[in-house]
Amino acid sequence: MDPLPYPTPTDIVLTATRFACDALGAWFRPKTWVIVLLMGISSTALCTPHPPGPLFGGVLHARGPHGVYTEIRFEPHRLIAQVHEPHMCVLHAHLVHGDPHTSRYAIEPPQGGRFCDELVDGEIVIHPHSPNDVIAEFRSARMDWSGRFRRHAPAH
Repeated sequence: MDPLPYPTPTDIVLTATRFACDALGAWFRPKTWVIVLLMGISSTALCTPHPPGPLFGGVLHARGPHGVYTEIRFEPHRLIAQVHEPHMCVLHAHLVHGDPHTSRYAIEPPQGGRFCDELVDGEIVIHPHSPNDVIAEFRSARMDWSGRFRRHAPAH
């Protein structure tokens, strides 16, 4: 019986080189590059934070001199209104009609805050005057508040 041949260092180097060449050959195939490129693009798109929509600030008034500072953030097909003190609540609304002169947003059920609760089943109507200036009306069967809102300068 013949003993098993002992591998020489040259055999080991040749085997390792062949494995490395096969791996590099697979790496440089055109299909592989396309897949790597697409994975990079899709992971970049998923991981990149979306810039926030335009933010407008102003004071909502009813019939009296007192008002409440409110911020409105516009997003695609919706808006978020943050009502500040003394009322402190947040309203979410989705676009139901929009044109260059008037946009109507249906107010979604609020999550707390008596001021926002009074706007249940209401709407927010936006009248743009310029890209940096709008009139907003917050309407419901129980309330009717409006105010002029100006775009906040972007923070750097």
